[in-house]
Amino acid sequence: MVTAFHGGAIRLRHKAATVLALGVFGIASAAHLGAQDGAGEGSARLPGPPADGTMGFVVDQFYAPIVPGMDACPEGLSPTMREAYLEARPPEERTRLLRQENEAELKDRWQAEAFGPNGTNICSQPDLFDRPLLRTVQSKVSWGLDLDGGAPSCTHEEFTSPSGETGIDNQEYRAMGCLAQRRSRDGTEGELVRGHRQFFASGEWTQVLLLRGVDSLENDPDVEVIYGNTPDRPALDTKGQFLRGTSFTISDVAPRNRNALRGSIVDGVLITRPADIILTQTWGQGGARDIRGHRTKFTFRAGRLKLQFKPDGSLSGLIGGYRPVFEQIQSPAIGGLGAAVSAGIDCASHLATLKKLADGIPDPKTGQCTAVSSAMQVNAIPAYVNDVAGAGAGAGAGAGAEATSGQGMQP
Repeated sequence: MVTAFHGGAIRLRHKAATVLALGVFGIASAAHLGAQDGAGEGSARLPGPPADGTMGFVVDQFYAPIVPGMDACPEGLSPTMREAYLEARPPEERTRLLRQENEAELKDRWQAEAFGPNGTNICSQPDLFDRPLLRTVQSKVSWGLDLDGGAPSCTHEEFTSPSGETGIDNQEYRAMGCLAQRRSRDGTEGELVRGHRQFFASGEWTQVLLLRGVDSLENDPDVEVIYGNTPDRPALDTKGQFLRGTSFTISDVAPRNRNALRGSIVDGVLITRPADIILTQTWGQGGARDIRGHRTKFTFRAGRLKLQFKPDGSLSGLIGGYRPVFEQIQSPAIGGLGAAVSAGIDCASHLATLKKLADGIPDPKTGQCTAVSSAMQVNAIPAYVNDVAGAGAGAGAGAGAEATSGQGMQP
């Protein structure tokens, strides 16, 4: 495949990289959030659309954002299993166990709480353990989207965004925002943003966007949006940053996914209509399988994108939707006992808290909600994106037997 770029030609053919193991849970967060709810730089500074109305982007940032600081967690971060065990002991016993000569005894005691009868453990069978709830976010401020209009929901308290937008739904943040994996003890982003980026750079999770029918970057009532995965590995510079203008081809072959969406552009912000969005997620397992027999997913029920066009040619904003409760703990569940005794992750506490705060996709029989509202930061840079061959036909961009492609605007 030869792709023209700035008058020359770049011949690119990427192979999917073998992903490295990451035995940790969750998704990190960061303070550099861009214009997540659509506020920010005015659309008057935006260039005109491409002549053919087709634009391509590769996602270079995808993570669960936090609002920095410790105001959200006035009681402190949720304790690890070791910390929780110590907190439950009387002061004199806690002091004794913390002495160096009693380190082995303390380890045996807190790790014993990860085991259940008949060979069960707290991460492989979290629903069989009765554990205290996590410390949850107490702040009324969160990044996210107003999701209530897209699907039935359960009663819950809504957030206000840092820029003042009301009606924000993000129960995942409420449940998980005080975990050490997401928030450091000084209130800054947790450790997992680096691990999450590593998966993207490996080519295992690579996501791309293909926009068709773009008549204006300021206001356009109808735009086709293809949001999917690609096996192509992104090219990086010497600092590990994604390079602009490289080529990718969308794949709908398992385990990757292609999502066809419709949306509009309002005041320079692309907003898609509610639809289920499924994207590839893996946690280091090889081949086409994991412990549960298939790779994991990012599932956004009644999901939608809200992305602002930026003057430098990039996109920045959020994907939001309702994610199945168990999907939030798939990584430590796959890790099983190791996630509990090595990383101190209390999967049972995580699951119980998520179930309590679930606010979306009610079970038709019980009425209990089975998913939590969620939001992920999405940043994307210009790229040449080829669709699945023939996929454009019947989707508003007749491509015949050839795949259509587009490159995002250049600054």
